[in-house]
Amino acid sequence: MALLRFILIIGIIYYLFKFLFKAFFPVIVKKTFDKMQNNQQQQHYQQKPEGEVTVEKNMTHKEKHDTKNVGDYVDFEEIDD
Repeated sequence: MALLRFILIIGIIYYLFKFLFKAFFPVIVKKTFDKMQNNQQQQHYQQKPEGEVTVEKNMTHKEKHDTKNVGDYVDFEEIDD
């Protein structure tokens, strides 16, 4: 009797979750899409006027690379067949 009750509860939970997912998933996706669209429109309006140029530098890599120990130089010759 306990096993039948357990299976019945699991079935009810499964179908309830399935129903709620079908009901709320489209709403969540629509809200997310609208939010992304609004962010894109705000970025579009914040652009500079045409003809104005700005250079933005990425300052995350401040260290210089050591080019002395990059590798060995290999001299080669072309061989005629």
